[in-house]
Amino acid sequence: MKRIAAVSIYAAAMGYLESAVVIYLRELAFGNSVQVFPLRYFEPQLGLLEIGREVATIVMLLSVSYLAGRSRLQKWMFFVYSFAIWDIFYYIFLRIFTGWPSSLFNFDVLFLIPVIWIGPVLSPVLISLLLAVSSLTIILLREKSENIRIGLVDFGAFSLGSLIVFYSFTEQIFYILLSVGPKGMENFTPKSFDWLSFSIGYLIMCASAVKTIKDSYHKMKSEKVIQ
Repeated sequence: MKRIAAVSIYAAAMGYLESAVVIYLRELAFGNSVQVFPLRYFEPQLGLLEIGREVATIVMLLSVSYLAGRSRLQKWMFFVYSFAIWDIFYYIFLRIFTGWPSSLFNFDVLFLIPVIWIGPVLSPVLISLLLAVSSLTIILLREKSENIRIGLVDFGAFSLGSLIVFYSFTEQIFYILLSVGPKGMENFTPKSFDWLSFSIGYLIMCASAVKTIKDSYHKMKSEKVIQ
């Protein structure tokens, strides 16, 4: 529990840091801390710095997760957990500092790699809640049994769901890039979101996570009975 608490505090602090950086970027691009769209181009150097910052964030989460976990599975689950907590607190701190998002349906730029991800705030929050609960459960179950594993089928299903969700976040951007090119993203403002694709992918992810947790729990209980 101490390791979980330490990782949680670290991830929440990173959420604070992320929100502060985004406030600075919005002030730089729009002159205020609540505007996200229409999209604006940064100078190439600033754009590369921002992408590098995102990569550095992932590296930091991976590093602390490596130190917190006792097995490969736990290390990975700590990364998933810390990523989810970071994302949730990022929006909490933005709301506290700026009043944005005013609604869970406000659109946001979610990520920049390999292209810009765009979606309503509700979508990453739902994913983060799923990741936080499922990863924390597996961390605790793995502490009880060293034989807890994620099956290949479950992993494949979760990956499929993730790809569908990724499509829902990036389909508009890919369409612009393929039809107009990078210049088409200048002044772009999203008008709609593919909730159908997102919901299908998210439900697949949920089903895979529930099955993995259920199978892990039964495996742990059966080991106790044998002992």
